Amino acid sequence: MKRKTKLLIKDAFLSTILSCFLLFILAFTFINVRFFNPLHKAFADFSFLDVYYAYELYDTPQINTDIILVNIENKNRFEIAQLLQAVIDGQPKTIGFDIILEEQKEPLFVDSMLTRLLNHEHVITSFDILKDGVIFNHTSFGKTEKSAFINFNFDDNTSVIREFIGNTEVEGENRLSFAVQIAKHYMGENWQTYNYDKKLNTIQTIKYSGNYKAFQYLDSDDFLDYEKKTILKNKIVILGYLGDPTGNTEDIQDKFFTPLNKIIAGKSDADMFGIVIHANIINMLINGDMLYKVSNLWLGIFTFLAMFFSTMFYLKINKKYKISYRTRKQIFQFVISIFILTLSLWLYKHNIVLKPVIIIIGIIIAGSYFKYYKHLIRYIKTKRKWKSYL
Repeated sequence: MKRKTKLLIKDAFLSTILSCFLLFILAFTFINVRFFNPLHKAFADFSFLDVYYAYELYDTPQINTDIILVNIENKNRFEIAQLLQAVIDGQPKTIGFDIILEEQKEPLFVDSMLTRLLNHEHVITSFDILKDGVIFNHTSFGKTEKSAFINFNFDDNTSVIREFIGNTEVEGENRLSFAVQIAKHYMGENWQTYNYDKKLNTIQTIKYSGNYKAFQYLDSDDFLDYEKKTILKNKIVILGYLGDPTGNTEDIQDKFFTPLNKIIAGKSDADMFGIVIHANIINMLINGDMLYKVSNLWLGIFTFLAMFFSTMFYLKINKKYKISYRTRKQIFQFVISIFILTLSLWLYKHNIVLKPVIIIIGIIIAGSYFKYYKHLIRYIKTKRKWKSYL
């Protein structure tokens, strides 16, 4: 290896180390100083990969006929009991009941009917985990082992649902999430095929397949009037709220922001009802279509390598092109940023989640902090002999 090449590699490595150190200081300040908190939250609530969903998957055609959504609208308990009975009569394999009945409000015979139906072997009930406690169905309805939490994640820094937690400890007992419980019940012995018990111990990225129109959906009245309940046989049916009327865009009850929102920066109204997010997770699980998320360790390694090779380029053009250095550096940063963004989208289409922003920031910072390394080398040379490419 030529002497200049060795010096180039040494200087690029040391400059990258210095840039990483300064980046760490900046990141620590950015996250912990109160002045930067609003900006930090804004960045935490944005992902470049939302672009992929917003423009590629909106108005997706129907993708899974094995999942059927039934809208309860604003029906009373007696009507919900009738609806649940009709669903059970259709003999689906799994029924998700995304409704929490907190108090006894109806006549005793109605709640007795609901108690019997909710304890059916194919019914998965739900509960909600709050900061100050857990909200279950009223004790009169019983608490089955198949009850599952409806929370998607417990991250207060972002309002956009991109990830979900498969299980968590509730009152000293490990409980599955609503979508995971439904998928596990539906898949039966096939559940072990995908090794989900181990995979779902970590936070997973949701692979969205579409909004409610991507699934079969019915409102309660249409379903009760529909004679051929056999369409439910051996399928997954989720009862929950889909707006009143169904799909009402102005209805924000039990509605969340997701990456499918067409307005990426400065989200508009929440765009997806809770049971649809559950349906997307279930669809991902029963099809074995999980996303692989590049770990923070590997992301750090990729970022360091990108900064290192970029710094080598900065060193070379800085020495060779004194006048046009800035222009060439900016052109390089623009081209490499486009390349990394395109690569991340390509990987995402192949079920690999690589967050590109930190890598791009690293490349830009390596070019910006390169001048500090130059000053440091000049200072060192005044004190001692130091071989450098510069």
